[in-house]
Amino acid sequence: MPSFLQIYRSPLILAFIVLLLAAFEPVTGQWLRFDRAAMADGEWWRFFTAHLVHLSWGHALGNLGGLALFAYITGRYCSQLPMLLFFLFSCLFVSLSLFLFAPDLYFYVGLSGVLHGLLLLGGIRSPFYANGLKVLFVVIIVAKVIWEQSPFYDDLAMVGYIGGRVETRAHLFGSISAFLWLAAGYLKHYFAEVKAHG
Repeated sequence: MPSFLQIYRSPLILAFIVLLLAAFEPVTGQWLRFDRAAMADGEWWRFFTAHLVHLSWGHALGNLGGLALFAYITGRYCSQLPMLLFFLFSCLFVSLSLFLFAPDLYFYVGLSGVLHGLLLLGGIRSPFYANGLKVLFVVIIVAKVIWEQSPFYDDLAMVGYIGGRVETRAHLFGSISAFLWLAAGYLKHYFAEVKAHG
C-alpha cells in the first residue's frame, strides 16, 4: 500500500518550494515573479516561476490551503504524470495569457491562477465523487470566477491579508487552461476511437 508521502509527493514538494521561496522574499520575488519588461527581454523562466512566489506569508499559506484541497479531492492521482504535465501547461498558459491579454499588468505573483485550473481538473477527473457532486463543484468555481470578473467584486478586499490586489484575470485564465486540457483529452480519445474503428 502506498505511503502518505508516495501518494502526496508532488503537492508536498510544491508546498515545500513555495515555503522555501517565501522565506527568502523579497529577493526570490524579484528574480522569479511575472515581470513584463524582464520577460520581454528574454527571461522566459518567469512564465513558470511567477506562480511559485507570493506577496506575503498570508498569500502563500492561503494558496497552500487550496493546494491541500486539490490533493484531498484527487488522492493518489495528484502525483501522476498527467497532473504534473497539466501543472506546467497551466503555468505557461496563465502567464502567456496575462502577457498577451493584460497589457496593463506589469508584475504578478501567486499560485491561485494555476490553482483554479488544478481544482477544476481535479474535481472533474477525481474518481472518488458522484457526477452530481462534481458538477456542483465545477459550477461553484465557475460562478466564483464569473463573479470576480464583474463590477460587483472588490479586488482590493484582501489587501490586508495577502498584501496586494487579487489578480482575477489569472483565475479566469487558470480555469480556461483546465477546460482546454479537458477538451484536448476528449479530442485525443475521440480520434483514437475513430481510428480504432476505422
